[in-house]
Amino acid sequence: MTFLSPLGALVALAVVLPLGAYALLELRSRRVSDRLDLTLPPLRSRFGVPVALAVVAAFLGIAAAQPVISDSRSQTGRSDAQVYVLFDVSRSMLARSGAGAPNRLQRAKQLAVKLRHGVADVPFGVASLTDRVLPHLFPTLDPAVFESVLRDAIGIERPPPSGTEDLATDYSSLGDIGTNNFYGADVGKRVLVVFSDGESKYFDDALLKKDFDKGNVHVLFVHLWGAGEKIYLGRSNHVDPGYRPDPQSNQAVQRIAAAGGGEVLGEDPGELVSQTKGFLGNGPHTSLREQRTRVSLGPYVALMALLPLGFVLLRRNV
Repeated sequence: MTFLSPLGALVALAVVLPLGAYALLELRSRRVSDRLDLTLPPLRSRFGVPVALAVVAAFLGIAAAQPVISDSRSQTGRSDAQVYVLFDVSRSMLARSGAGAPNRLQRAKQLAVKLRHGVADVPFGVASLTDRVLPHLFPTLDPAVFESVLRDAIGIERPPPSGTEDLATDYSSLGDIGTNNFYGADVGKRVLVVFSDGESKYFDDALLKKDFDKGNVHVLFVHLWGAGEKIYLGRSNHVDPGYRPDPQSNQAVQRIAAAGGGEVLGEDPGELVSQTKGFLGNGPHTSLREQRTRVSLGPYVALMALLPLGFVLLRRNV
């Protein structure tokens, strides 16, 4: 068990005030009893309340220190390399070749899982993109966690773009991958695999290159796009008349890949795995300890304080 906020335990010192007040009342009762020649109740019965107050303070102090129980395990993998898979989750990723075919995002997820299994010894992280980049999972060696994030967290417009324009994707924010500490500080080989259709607002690829170079990030761009793909609406599968595939998307894709010193790939999982391994090369393997789950005990400890507090209230009303 560990404490996230150890200094929070100082909250327990607040018990000094009620204990001091109780001590003054005890002295006053003793003086009155001496003058009236009365016998005080047994010491054991008189000290139940201050002990209960101290226990309440102890429980609240422990709760304020935020105790947690963590489950972690060690796995063997590359400590010098990390890969991020980034999914364009704008609405255009709903496009598909037919009403019964998988859409672009579904195809991207399938490719990402195959890539993860093909490069099993390197930690993988997950991020999404609309008009901003959002990390969903920091690099981990655990394939089960990786796949659960893809399944449960990655979806169209989750989160939605901040603007209201029809074209939501903005590649300008991709530079955040290189400048905002997405990768571990000691990681030398950093790969970003972008899954997108290439349909974006205007962006400055020279500025992107500067950000990628600063973070030493190499980019592989998987272009999921087809000239005949359409967005099908609802169960009726009516075609969305407002969407048209952008024939200029390949130019945007090439500019981003060039800015990251990488390549543009199609939907071939074998080529994707091969190119990723080529960027990563070889490196040392070591035992990496990763946290799997963390349970906060603070709320339960705080609830336990209700027991001695109930005793204090009961004694006050007796």
